[in-house]
Amino acid sequence: MAGTLDAVAEAVDRPRVSVVMIFRDPPANFFAEAIDSVLVQSLPAVELLLCDDGSGARATDLARARAAAAPDRVRYLEHPGHAHLGMSHSRNLGIAAASADLVAFLDADDRWAPDHLAGEVALLDAHPEADLVVGRALDWRSWGDPDASDAWSPLPAAPGALVAPPHLLAAVLRDGAVSTPTCSLLVRRETLRAVGGGVARFTGMYEDQVLLARLYLRRTAVVSGAKTAFYRRHGASSSARAVADRSYHPVDPNPSREAYLRWLAEDGLTAPDLVAGSGPDSGTLRALRTEVARQLVEHERAARPTARARRRAGQVVRTLRSATPEPVKAPVRRVRVGVERQILRATCSRRLEPASRQFGYDRGQPIDRWYIERFLGEHAHLVSGDVLEVGDDAYTRAFGADRVRSSAVLNIDPTIPGTTVVADLADAPQLASASFDCLIVTQTLHLIWDLEAAARTLHRLLRPGGTLLLTVPGISQVATDRWAETWYWSLTPTAARRLFEPVFDDGEVEVRSWGNVLSSTAFLTGLAVHELSADALDPTDPQYPLVVGVRATRAMS
Repeated sequence: MAGTLDAVAEAVDRPRVSVVMIFRDPPANFFAEAIDSVLVQSLPAVELLLCDDGSGARATDLARARAAAAPDRVRYLEHPGHAHLGMSHSRNLGIAAASADLVAFLDADDRWAPDHLAGEVALLDAHPEADLVVGRALDWRSWGDPDASDAWSPLPAAPGALVAPPHLLAAVLRDGAVSTPTCSLLVRRETLRAVGGGVARFTGMYEDQVLLARLYLRRTAVVSGAKTAFYRRHGASSSARAVADRSYHPVDPNPSREAYLRWLAEDGLTAPDLVAGSGPDSGTLRALRTEVARQLVEHERAARPTARARRRAGQVVRTLRSATPEPVKAPVRRVRVGVERQILRATCSRRLEPASRQFGYDRGQPIDRWYIERFLGEHAHLVSGDVLEVGDDAYTRAFGADRVRSSAVLNIDPTIPGTTVVADLADAPQLASASFDCLIVTQTLHLIWDLEAAARTLHRLLRPGGTLLLTVPGISQVATDRWAETWYWSLTPTAARRLFEPVFDDGEVEVRSWGNVLSSTAFLTGLAVHELSADALDPTDPQYPLVVGVRATRAMS
């Protein structure tokens, strides 16, 4: 009987959440603010583990002082000999020491709202089949500059949705922006220990992504829509330092990204427990391995040849400068300027007739379709359940695969082959509400005069948690066929956001654009995809939105 009472007392005294905060010489004011944001959580049963990765005296003394001031709530941890072992070792130090059944992470320069942990714990309690909560964070720049622009990171699925393995990893590989920030992650302690925690050799950049990949591959997650985590952007952060020393870049190929992809290819996706069949099926794993291999090839093509080319170009320039006599340099400059003018005249000719008046269809795949398919490919995991597509079902079949339960095709004209639903999206009372899990609406909205009515219809047709994948023309020709009479609009990303955010105010709206001056010029001229290189298509310039994409998710309740 005494043993039972002791166990009950221990369970009552044990904290509900262990918060692991790794640090190495963070700015003192940020560090103190991060600690305070944990200690003021409305969830009372919280312990804070301050994991020192070999900091100097200032940060170490601050952490020890906070632990001494609240020994029942704060513990100070360090590596043997006060060593600096890197982020993964430090995170694992905290995981090993955690006494609560749930573990959360907050970096020493970030912050939580007071109700952050209470909301995430309640969500996980409501979904016992999930092992972790994934969410979003504010890309927080206005902390130091009130005029700076902040933005919430996009979610991989609707708030409240359950995501089975390995779909989160597939989503992240398609679009890295949807990866869970560690400051919005809550995981069962035994889950962290079962997957092995962090990988020791990742001492800095991508150590969090490696840990997340281990979780995404094996465990079910529930998505939180809370806006309670703040990821502080500042010049002294580890990511800012990595950008400065060129070991990392958020967009361009870099050594840190390459190391992560190689780990996935050589270790992450070939772990014995996955190969043995306890994780995702073999077909899904093959698809992930293929995607990682493709990205590695693209990375190597983009990074290494470019670096070699730059070195060679620099050598050539230096050689020419040193070898060219001064009397010859001026004529050489005139020849170079003359060649540039010829290229400019060829690019911006005075021809009044485009290469194609059919958007490039008569030459190959139109450039806008390349961007549309890129958008749908990034969100292919959302094409599932009961799907409605406007026009035909080509994209449903291409991107939905075996995830689609039923497929419907909507058109305003019943004579269009394959049509199963006839309706005008601006006024469609005959369509039942909450009928579909996914709507694919590409290059359609610009043909509808009442945009707001169409947006309301699309929201109404979605089930809770359902997703709209929509694209509209930005910079474009105007059709010459039957649709010319109702070609009313081109939208900017700002216009699309203003249109859909009020309608989906209870859910999620993400708006993006694709295109640049070269691809937009080529599209207006009527060139096709095969006539441009990947280097011309890939860059996105916000001033030249050729295609605007909207991912809008209806709230779960």
